[in-house]
Amino acid sequence: MKVLILHNTLNSIGGGERLCLHTIKALKDEGFEVWLGVAEQTDWAKVRKVMGINVSVDREFYIMKNVKMFGLYQRLLLAHHVLKLKSKVDVIINTYGDLLPLPTDLVYMHFPTLALVKKEPWVKYVKYTKSVFWRAYFTPYELIQNKLKYTIKHSIVLTNSLFSAKIISKYFNKHALVVYPPVEISDYINVSRNNNREDAVVSIGRMSPEKNWHLIPYIAKKLPQIRFYLIGSIRGFQSKQYHDRIVYLKNKLNVKNLEIIPNAPHSVKLKVLSRSKVYLHLYPYEHFGIAVVEAMAAGLIPVVHASGGQWLDIIEKGKYGIGYNNLKPKNIASAVLKALNMWSKHIKNKVIERAKIFSDGSFRKKIAKIVKKYVENKLGVEDTCS
Repeated sequence: MKVLILHNTLNSIGGGERLCLHTIKALKDEGFEVWLGVAEQTDWAKVRKVMGINVSVDREFYIMKNVKMFGLYQRLLLAHHVLKLKSKVDVIINTYGDLLPLPTDLVYMHFPTLALVKKEPWVKYVKYTKSVFWRAYFTPYELIQNKLKYTIKHSIVLTNSLFSAKIISKYFNKHALVVYPPVEISDYINVSRNNNREDAVVSIGRMSPEKNWHLIPYIAKKLPQIRFYLIGSIRGFQSKQYHDRIVYLKNKLNVKNLEIIPNAPHSVKLKVLSRSKVYLHLYPYEHFGIAVVEAMAAGLIPVVHASGGQWLDIIEKGKYGIGYNNLKPKNIASAVLKALNMWSKHIKNKVIERAKIFSDGSFRKKIAKIVKKYVENKLGVEDTCS
C-alpha cells in the first residue's frame, strides 16, 4: 500500500515536522510504502541530525529546492502533488494541517489557521494581529482558507488536543479525533529519578514575544529566594532582539536569581530539569504544549495559564499541575510558590505517569491504527462496489 504524506517543509525542524517524521516512521514500520510531497526539498542530513529521528521515505516529490519567502502561501502548492499523484497512491495524509485547494483523505489539523485572527481570547497573542504589515500579509491567506472549507467535508480530521478540536468544530462544523502529538520523553524519564532537587523553576522554548518570557524577570524579582532558569533557543534577528530585551530587564531590575541560558545543548537542558521542581509556561491558549510534557516527564510540576491544550489536555484543569488566570507577575508568582510547596516524590511520580500517555510510541501506535482502519474500510467499500 502506498501512502502520500504532504508537509510544507521538514527543514523548519519544529513540532509539526516531528509529528510528520513520526507519522512516516509509524507507517514504514507497518509495511507501507511512504511517499513524501513537500514544497521545499528536504535537507535530510540536517533534519536527521537536529531531530534525532532516523527515518527515510521511499520517494520524495518537491516543487522548489530552496524557499525563503512567503512560507504561509507555500503550503497551498502542495495541492500540485495531490493532483499529480492521487491516482498512484492509496491514501493521502496532510500532516501540516492547513486546507488545500484539493481534498486529502486524512488531515492532521494542529489548529484552524483562519481562527487565529477571529474575535477570540487568544487573538491578542497572535503575531498576525501585531502590525499592519502582518495583517496585510495574512488577510489574503485567511480568505483563501475560508473558501476551502469544503475540502475537508469527507476527510478524516485529526488534531492535537481537545482545545483544538472544539475550535475545529466551531469553525468547520467538523468532528476532529484527538491524537496527541509525539513527545520523545525517554531522556526526560531517565533524569526524573533524581530526588535531590533545589527550589528552582525552569522555562524552555524559543525566544519569541508570544512566549512572554519577558515576564520572568518580574516574577523572579518577587521570589528572590527561588532560582529561575530560562533556556531559550535563538533563531534569527528578531529572536536575538527579544533575548536582549529580557537580559536588559534582568539587569534593570537587578534580578540575581535568574539565569538565562541561550541555545543550551540538550544535555544542559536535562541537567537543569533534573535538579528543579517547577516548570513555568507563559504562553496562553497554546494548542498543546510539548515542553510542558517534557518537563513533567522529568518530574517537574507544571504551572500554566488556565487555557489551551496545556490546561485542558495535559494537566486536566489542575489535576496534574497549577493554573493561573492572567499574566500579572504577582499572580504567577503565587502559583509558582504553590507548586513548589506541593512538590514531593509522590506528586513527582504522578506527573511522570501522566506524561507517559503523550509518548512518541503512543502516537505512532494510534496513527498507524487509524490509517490501517481507513485503508481496510476503503478496500471494503471498493470490494462491495466491484
